[in-house]
Formats: sequence, structure tokens, C-alpha cells
Amino acid sequence: MRLPRCLGMAFGVCTSALAAQRASPLHGAYLHVDDVADSGTYYIYRYRVVNAPDSRGGLAMFSVDVSAPRGTGFATLPATGGFDHGAGYPQVDLTRFKDHVQVGPISPPNWRAILGRGATLAWYGDHGGFEGDIDSIAPGDSLSGVALRSPYLLGIRRSWGVPTFKSCCTEPRPATASREAEHPQSSEFELESWTVGPSAHPGGLNLTIIRADLQQVCGALRWIADGAVCGPLQATLARAAAAAQRGDRSAATDALRGFVDALDAQHGPGKPVNDNAYWLLKVNGEYLLTHM
Repeated sequence: MRLPRCLGMAFGVCTSALAAQRASPLHGAYLHVDDVADSGTYYIYRYRVVNAPDSRGGLAMFSVDVSAPRGTGFATLPATGGFDHGAGYPQVDLTRFKDHVQVGPISPPNWRAILGRGATLAWYGDHGGFEGDIDSIAPGDSLSGVALRSPYLLGIRRSWGVPTFKSCCTEPRPATASREAEHPQSSEFELESWTVGPSAHPGGLNLTIIRADLQQVCGALRWIADGAVCGPLQATLARAAAAAQRGDRSAATDALRGFVDALDAQHGPGKPVNDNAYWLLKVNGEYLLTHM
């Protein structure tokens, strides 16, 4: 098996102080949620990976944060496709690993998953070539068949995309007095974004968490860009929270059901609630409806 550059025995993705100083050939690398299904034992998160049309290179590796509070552990679920779990190897020093939520990756053909000591679950082309050039996602293209299993509920998570070696790193840096000429690493051109993924909610999921997520979805993330939609959704959650605080379970449930129904009405082609916002808020909202 050939690991991508910068993935060693401990599966730690290398970084560089030069990363912030160099422009990435990727202009957008997005991990979109297409669907979240409840199997009865765990959730199945299905993604579509998108390389922006104006990118100047292929997308060779993408990843999502699956870290969890210390003490959560390093448990996994069955994987579909090749999977390397750094913390699962015998005699590794687990004090060097971040805890992660229980997760089992699902990989499309010619792609492989890896979960390293930084608790990021990554997929990369496993077909050879420079940094997965053969299996890379070209500008304007997308990749389906990427998914994961996890019993954990949804949260807003960071994600990253790494370009192909060919698109960023074939020209070596000149030698200096302190080092020889060398090629840059693809990870120096990593591009960060946001997605939805399994998340630990210490103390359990509650209305406060859903309201905070909605604030981010309507704010910096712009997953719901229409203020005329955000305002009523926020007001409905506020009513649910006020009813729950005064102990009126029936009113809280009615308001939360109205919130989920409004998401259904505003999600779909040409509508303002995008897939990431919809699945994040709908699944968590429906979970609370059954646990209030």
C-alpha cells in the first residue's frame, strides 16, 4: 500500500509554516451531505465531494474532523473499503493520539480511508500516481460514494481538501544556505471548509445546541442565506425553548415539530435551505422530538 506523502506510521498529516503564505490551486473543496439515514444502530452519513469549477488543480485528498473530548476513546465501526486506523495498531502510544467519535468509513472504488493521530478521517486516491492524480477530482467535478457510519448525532465540523502534487508542487524550491532544493508538500496547499459530521455533545443534545447551530447556519456559514427564512426558524426555536423552560412539554413539542416542518418546506431544488443545513437541523430536531 502506498500512503500519500506526509502520512507516516502514526498517520499524522504534515503541515508547514509556509502553508499560509502560498495560494492553493484549489478555490473550493466541499464535503456536502447528501443524506443522513438512521439504521437503528448508527447513522449513515452520505457525502458528495465537490471541487470548485474555478480550481486550478485536482483534489487528491479530503478529510473531516471526528475528534472528541478526552476519554471518549478510539472505537471504530466496520469499514467498507480500505481503512487504516492509526490508534488500532498494536503497541502504538495512544497518548499521542486525539480521541475520536466512533466511526466507520465507507470508500468509493479506488479510494482508501485513514484515521490518524489528529482525529481527522481522510480519504485519498489509492490507485497510484503523484498524490492520487489518477483518482483525483477534477475542477468542477464531484465524487459520490463517500460515507461513514457513526452512532453520534450531527454537528458542524471542519473539513479539508488537499490538491494533487501535479497541480502545486512539481517545481522545486531553490536551495538556500541552510537546505537543499526541495519540492513543496501538497499539504501546504490544504484548503479548509465546513461540513456536517458526527459530533460529541457533552451532556447530551438540547435546544440550546440546535439554536446555536442555526445561528451559525444563518450567519457565517450561509447555509441558509435568506434572512426571511432564518428569522421565522429562529423565532420558532425560541418559542420551543421558552416552553421547555416553563415545563410546558406539549407547547415545546409543537413548536419543535413546526420547526422541522418548516425545514421540510424550505429544502429542495431552488429552495433556500441547503443540504448541510437541512440534515443537521432536521435529524437533531427529530431526535429531540422523540426524547423530550
